[in-house]
Amino acid sequence: MSNHNITIDLKSKLDKDGRTFYIAKIESPVLIDCKEGVTFLVFVSEQGNEQLQIAPMDNKRGQD
Repeated sequence: MSNHNITIDLKSKLDKDGRTFYIAKIESPVLIDCKEGVTFLVFVSEQGNEQLQIAPMDNKRGQD
């Protein structure tokens, strides 16, 4: 993983129907430049370790 990636810890909450959703807040002097694309990766498989990662788009776009 690149040092240029941002990782944000997500907090789980329940909505009015009992379904889990995740929320996070961050304050930081950063700028996310989306003109070349960014990737949002959400990891929610391990309770207590939920994360949202924001990273630049891989240069190999369209090869997925």
